[in-house]
Amino acid sequence: MVNLKKIVTDMQEYASIHNVPIISPEGSRLLQEVADAAKPLSVLELGTAIGYSTLLLATSMKQGGQITTIEQDEERISIAKHFITQTNLVDQINFIAGDAGAILPELTGKYDLVFIDAAKGQYLDYLRKVLDKLSPGAVILADNVLFRGWVLGNSTAPRRFRTIVKRLRDYLDFVTTDKRFKTVVHHIGDGIAVSYYQGETSI
Repeated sequence: MVNLKKIVTDMQEYASIHNVPIISPEGSRLLQEVADAAKPLSVLELGTAIGYSTLLLATSMKQGGQITTIEQDEERISIAKHFITQTNLVDQINFIAGDAGAILPELTGKYDLVFIDAAKGQYLDYLRKVLDKLSPGAVILADNVLFRGWVLGNSTAPRRFRTIVKRLRDYLDFVTTDKRFKTVVHHIGDGIAVSYYQGETSI
């Protein structure tokens, strides 16, 4: 019998030992709460890492649901596959190696839930590239949107992070002002934005 709790714990330990960034414990709970409520049939994840959030999302899908997850680091995909093949969910997950920005325009079909946790400076570009692939009422979650408190805080980010901070501000401005989305920014972990797609007719 598959012990999902043990596999999740093993992934947490691996991430801690090898300094692999995964979603925070508070973020994990929010991700699962949102996914449980949405019960998506099709999920798109940008940034697989070792498959931790992939596995959390897979447990919240409708029966027969599918996840497409994109990761640039092929070694991390191998590690993700190692963990997920220990579950009974592996047939529901499609791993794609490569740059999400280049791959997104090639994808077809519609997605009920999108989880963005890849290159921080590309969030808005990613969202624009999936706009035509969102199901009515789709939910988009974006992790790390507050980026160490610099995005909505008063302190100035170090020079090397200023472009990322500016682009994350652009992302939040877009999802909080564009009438196609209803967005709540959760101040947990490093910040998670949860946006509900209202459809093109709301423009």
